[in-house]
Amino acid sequence: MSAAEKNRQALLALFGDDALVSKLSSTRIAVAAPSAHTPTSAALLARVLVDALARLWPNIDFVGEIADSLLVVGHDAAKAGAAPVDGMKLGWAPPYDMVLSVGGPPPDTTSPYLQIGADGWHVQFGEGAICGSSMNPVGPAFAAGLAAAQVFSHCFASALDGSGLRPLGDWSVDVRDLFKAPQLELRGFHLQDTHVFGVGAVTHAMAWMIENWPEPISGELHLADSDTYGDGNGQRYAFMNASNIGTSKVNAVARRLIASHPLLDAAPHDRGLNDYCADRGYDRPFFRIIAGLDSEESRRHAGLKDPIRAINMWTSGYYIGAGQYVPGDGRGCLVCAYPEPIEAQLDEVTMFYKQTGLYPDVVRELLDSARGLTEAEAQKVSQAKGVPVERIVGEPLRSVIPVLCATGKVPLEDAKKAVDVPFAFSSLLSGVSGFIMLLRDVQVSNETSECWNQHVFKKPSAAMIKIEGRHVRCVRCDANALARSGE
Repeated sequence: MSAAEKNRQALLALFGDDALVSKLSSTRIAVAAPSAHTPTSAALLARVLVDALARLWPNIDFVGEIADSLLVVGHDAAKAGAAPVDGMKLGWAPPYDMVLSVGGPPPDTTSPYLQIGADGWHVQFGEGAICGSSMNPVGPAFAAGLAAAQVFSHCFASALDGSGLRPLGDWSVDVRDLFKAPQLELRGFHLQDTHVFGVGAVTHAMAWMIENWPEPISGELHLADSDTYGDGNGQRYAFMNASNIGTSKVNAVARRLIASHPLLDAAPHDRGLNDYCADRGYDRPFFRIIAGLDSEESRRHAGLKDPIRAINMWTSGYYIGAGQYVPGDGRGCLVCAYPEPIEAQLDEVTMFYKQTGLYPDVVRELLDSARGLTEAEAQKVSQAKGVPVERIVGEPLRSVIPVLCATGKVPLEDAKKAVDVPFAFSSLLSGVSGFIMLLRDVQVSNETSECWNQHVFKKPSAAMIKIEGRHVRCVRCDANALARSGE
């Protein structure tokens, strides 16, 4: 078997669709960093960009002063998802399907290219986009997520035809303006009694932001999640590597954060959301929670823990979002964003049954025990969703659901039906947005509830941030109002 065929078989085992594998295998991408004197922002941007790209695309060339280090980042990202790395190499051999040029024009313009820049809070695209010396990771990471999404929309343009997508063109923005937070500064901060529920793809992106924040971070950060890493996670989790597979998510992330911020008490808790809250005691109020959860039901459960402040992060197909919630005086809470509907509603077990084909009693047992799927159970899910068995056997159901859902459906011409494709760039952008909401909550401490929603392939806009008012059917707000009236 040739090396090319081995790579194709490896990709087919990961994605389970010949049309998608053919598209990925035939696409060539290049990342061009500055040829010398790489600015700090350029190094940050390129590193995050390559990590996001290499979790999907198998053929990437690297050129520039830091090309060697970017190749390592690419290999680490691909190996985390058990993907082949033979197609990632040093060198410049146009033509390419897409060139990402960081901090300046590419070596030549014979191929389609996107010029990207960042410095501090600022993001630039198009002619004249450059990078600066700031160590602030916000602008670089936001630019990287947008750039990775633009690569996808360019290379899959025919499949996305009719979606009204346009290239970003010559465009720049101060990210703080998108989130109506011009007061944000690059300075240290203290986290008061903060609890992270769910250490999945969006939380990994936020964790990278915390890890790379150049100023001191102190305080309490509790990480609650009962899952271990599987190689399916590697296609979406920022800076996860192959050595993480089979280990605890909360332990790995806590170690990373403590290594970067010794004053931060990052405490891992190998528990699911409700078990963690029960162990902690429901009589102990939460000051702040961060929801990095994979279903509306789970986010509703988090909101029902009645935190004083909440940060939410989510992805859904082509859309991403992040919110800050400080309920009271008509302001919405996290439950207001996911109220119990008045129409007939499927409960969590039934929804998972519909998605996976597993019988409800098996679903409930899997959810309650957090054990991994057996071979027979994985075969059933594979038949229902078309996901390769190897990606899900032995994985807890709550780890399998993101594999099924944290994707975008892409209608490829040669595929029998729309193909599920993991969107690492969506998780990245959602996590970066969640970090900005956390900065708003910590640095500004404003009493507001606002959510930012964005189509991942379209130009971001400050018009996409909306005030979240109290929902008329919110059970949490109703209960609090009744409690206050009885005082």
